[in-house]
Amino acid sequence: MNATKDARRWRRRLLLLGTAAFVALVCAEIAARVALAVLNSMPPKAPTADHDVLLVELLQQAEDPDIVYELQPDLDCRFQGVAVHTDSHGNRGPEQSVEKPANGFRILGLGDSVLFGWGVERAQCGLADLERRLAARLPGRAVSTINTGVPGYNTAMQAAVLRSKGVAWKPDVVLLDFVGNDLELPNFLRAPANFWRLDHCYLRDLALRAWRSSWLDPRTPFVWAPGDGAGHFESDPALVPPEYRHLVGLDGFRRGLESILATAKAHGFRVLVTSHHDLPAEVAAIVAATGAATVSVGPRVRSWLAANHVRSYLGSELTLSATDPHPTPMLHDWWAEAVFAKLDELGWLPE
Repeated sequence: MNATKDARRWRRRLLLLGTAAFVALVCAEIAARVALAVLNSMPPKAPTADHDVLLVELLQQAEDPDIVYELQPDLDCRFQGVAVHTDSHGNRGPEQSVEKPANGFRILGLGDSVLFGWGVERAQCGLADLERRLAARLPGRAVSTINTGVPGYNTAMQAAVLRSKGVAWKPDVVLLDFVGNDLELPNFLRAPANFWRLDHCYLRDLALRAWRSSWLDPRTPFVWAPGDGAGHFESDPALVPPEYRHLVGLDGFRRGLESILATAKAHGFRVLVTSHHDLPAEVAAIVAATGAATVSVGPRVRSWLAANHVRSYLGSELTLSATDPHPTPMLHDWWAEAVFAKLDELGWLPE
């Protein structure tokens, strides 16, 4: 009898503990939803030039859902140890008129953090270097470059940027700069707007924001994109939220490139696919199938590594550090030289 009573007593205790834990989790989930609703209604911290800001502090939601996010206009701050200034359109660089001069020659760059110039002063970025080379070659022309690169962008997002905003600049040439993560989700996704939906755990979102607070300000309309478990953001369309599936993977790249080429045909400009290293074989095959022109700095990188007996590209003079693969000014310069030479070879430079 005593054993039976003890068993019943333990079952009651376990039931009470389970019920209490369930109620506590429900209350915590409700509190998390309220907290996130309040946080998301607060304006993010204004970027300043007196200290390094977080990537998310540079961003705002884009009107086009396929662009997801964009750089804030009129930034004047420090990011990754260098000055970052944006114009009134959110492009990194000085203010310039959208209206192209009659004697203008304009190049528009589509890309992510590499084209943007992560950790590099603007004057040392590839597009700025290319602009100087073009201006020297074309003294009678009003040469300009437009840097629409934003950290985390993929090719499908860049195609949306061109359609939504890029064509207004009436470029003569568009450079599509490919980086390995251009098949993946962007760094951030839009935070869910409905905080009372039952198919999502907001307690987990709040915990992730707190855990990764060094990179993501809680007062933001964004959440981290899901990862693939190998240190990258997810690129498998089957594993990403439905509204983002068309942006990722090789099919996302193919659709993005085809959209860029169709936009070029409709608006009368040329497209050059570039890379600061090498195009992956499967990406190169897609580009070749479209007939798009390409230029890569990969051969020069490999030649330099061999000539200087450097075993690892990462951590060499070509990358910012052993843990940061973004290119140094040296590699930006090589890219600008290669792009300039390719434009000349193709006969795309005006007389």
